[in-house]
Amino acid sequence: MRALSTHRFLFRLALAGTNVFAWVFIFQYFYLVEPDIAHGLARVALLYALSQTITCLVTPFAARLLRSGARRALLLGTVAAASSFVVLGAALEGFWGGAEVPIALAAFACGLGVYRALYWIPYEAEAEAAGKRAKNIFAELFIALAPLLGGACVAASLYGPVWLLFGGACLILISVIPIFSLRDIHEGFSWGYRETFGHMIDPANRALVTQSFLEGIAGAALLLFWPLAIFLITGWSYGMLGVVLSLTFVLAIFMRSLVRKGLRKASLHASSTLNIVFAVTPWIFRMLVATPFGVILVDSYFHTTTPRRIGLDPVVFEQAADGGSFLDEYTALKEMALSLGRIALCAVGAAAALTVSLPVAFVVVFVCAGLAAAAVALKSR
Repeated sequence: MRALSTHRFLFRLALAGTNVFAWVFIFQYFYLVEPDIAHGLARVALLYALSQTITCLVTPFAARLLRSGARRALLLGTVAAASSFVVLGAALEGFWGGAEVPIALAAFACGLGVYRALYWIPYEAEAEAAGKRAKNIFAELFIALAPLLGGACVAASLYGPVWLLFGGACLILISVIPIFSLRDIHEGFSWGYRETFGHMIDPANRALVTQSFLEGIAGAALLLFWPLAIFLITGWSYGMLGVVLSLTFVLAIFMRSLVRKGLRKASLHASSTLNIVFAVTPWIFRMLVATPFGVILVDSYFHTTTPRRIGLDPVVFEQAADGGSFLDEYTALKEMALSLGRIALCAVGAAAALTVSLPVAFVVVFVCAGLAAAAVALKSR
């Protein structure tokens, strides 16, 4: 369990300080090479959709790989994540010519898709069953401050983006070391590749797939479009983006337990109506905010009140079914449906960016996310 905790801390720390900035770097690159900012947003959305497509297609292979041991899949997934950031950093450094940069960006997206498909943590389920999954608030706070450090690194030098990406990749590679100390766990996965997709459209699994699809829509809005909106609200400032994200996460860490205790004391924690309100109102507020302070208020409210964020780790901008724990074949279906939901929202966002104004495109995306969040809250009643 100590080896697992060490790996997860280093890995989450690297992603918290690197992942969101990587997509912002790509957005700014497309803004420079495309005719306008709307086309840049559309290109980023399509690239993110490519990443999720790879995740959806590779997940059945990755699930079967667990039959020969989860440790190898975890190792491969971690290396794939590190390699992706190295490729992106090399592209920004000018390692390839201008004509090859789009290929490098596609390789980055595909690498992240492979990482997300391979990165399962069955050990988490074992740790929770053994009662050893206690949260370390100091580790959580340190991870929450990673965006602040990442933004400062980018703002400090012209080569800050490259240093950040290479530094994140090195930290991810260091997190590989504890993996070798983990006991190998073998998971059963009885479905074949085509059979897995067949189960996705099976009416018996419709409720599971539909709910995960809706969660994927809300997840893409939160993990991709909202950070880009924050970047624009902060005046294209990487430093301010890091400050806003870190302040939000720190406030959420301290406020979450207080808010939940208050709701329990008031006997409102089981209120279906209130859960729906908490699921929808943050997306309404996101359409209205126009200042960094407003962003902090809205996100703090969201992270302390949202009733259902299954497997969502907002600090590292990562979402996975069942918190990353592979349990059975249906978890693979949930992960694939999450990817399909993200792809669908990216398609909507790209189409909106190319047909209407940029602010309206963000509103369209947030409306879709709010409706998806409301539907998930209604289905959980």
